[in-house]
Amino acid sequence: MPKRVKATEAPNASAIASPELLGQLIKAKRTGMKLKLRDCAALCGVGINTLSRLERGNPNTTLAATFSVLQGLGIQLTAKADASTEEWV
Repeated sequence: MPKRVKATEAPNASAIASPELLGQLIKAKRTGMKLKLRDCAALCGVGINTLSRLERGNPNTTLAATFSVLQGLGIQLTAKADASTEEWV
């Protein structure tokens, strides 16, 4: 009997402030979609090891690979200006 993908909880944070937090978000999205690591890596056009490193929060993963995974999973990063200071946050 094949293993089922168990959904993990998304991080409870208002901003992504670390590679670890981004990895938790990616893993929560992947498991919420019930995708195995192998299938998600293929969907995103990255290697299994690369996806695994991203999910573990490895800060040495390339930006190109990170964005390939984000795009493949439908995760969009956004930026907004703080109205009180008119600075980007």
